Amino acid sequence: MAYDTTRSRLFLLLSGGAAVQSYVFALLLVLAGTLFDYATTVTGLSLGLSESNPQYSPIWAFLFFAWAIALLFVALPRKIRKLGAIGLALSPYLAAANNVLVILGFIV
Repeated sequence: MAYDTTRSRLFLLLSGGAAVQSYVFALLLVLAGTLFDYATTVTGLSLGLSESNPQYSPIWAFLFFAWAIALLFVALPRKIRKLGAIGLALSPYLAAANNVLVILGFIV
């Protein structure tokens, strides 16, 4: 009987429960933000600007944010889990906005 309970819980988890959908949504936000940050970084580098972190990699940035969001999903209670994950997922957009401001000359 315990096997059936575990199997049904796993099925519910993989069939698109609210937590899985929130996690996938946060990962998609991180992926888009990381790609936007990378695009603005490449644009700035092509204009002759230099990267403050010469070892920047969008792959490592995405993996870091995915890991951090997974930790938030495990550590936070359900009521604030989604808010915390989406808040963290929006942080690559801040880096991209900073890159745009540097490219436009507002930040030296």
